[in-house]
Amino acid sequence: MNTLSLEEKKNLVLDNEEALARQMALRVLDKPSPPIWMIFIPVFFVFFAQKMNQYKKGLKDFAEHYMISRRWALDAAGDAVASGEEIAIDEILTRVKDIPEAAWPAYRQWLQLQAEHYRQLLAAPGNSYPALVRAGYRNKANYLLLCDRLGKAEDALNQALLPDMERQHQDVRQIIEAMAQASMHLRRQDIESVFS
Repeated sequence: MNTLSLEEKKNLVLDNEEALARQMALRVLDKPSPPIWMIFIPVFFVFFAQKMNQYKKGLKDFAEHYMISRRWALDAAGDAVASGEEIAIDEILTRVKDIPEAAWPAYRQWLQLQAEHYRQLLAAPGNSYPALVRAGYRNKANYLLLCDRLGKAEDALNQALLPDMERQHQDVRQIIEAMAQASMHLRRQDIESVFS
């Protein structure tokens, strides 16, 4: 089996993560649908077209923001694999500005776990994302345990962020719940596709 370069593996992992981010956005954000009568009155349909454009921008923005810390963790994991040293989590933490103090431990724990997962994939031999996962985790049970740990860490982070976010946005609790459900569903799909 041919194995890919570190940069090629990073691109495979990044592509997979970006695809999951887009799927997450589609599951979390509500797509507007026009009332049937709107089709018959063109002036109102223009308003619907504007809402659709806002929805599309929202999908893109959601996916981009969802990926910020994941990109940092992937880059740090790649650097650790290349150098043979530990993942520089503290260096990533210096980039973060807007996290409430109470959420720092949960963010650090989630970030460390996410970066270790990426390092596991980047250090594994393989020429596709599923091959990297199978080589890195050996079996479905190990990967399922990792996904469960990632899910719990992400949930702990979201819960730590919730009090501060609720002061700013009323519907944040529903969004976090939708994200948790979507994340669990997408992880299960990922596990099944890799180990089918």
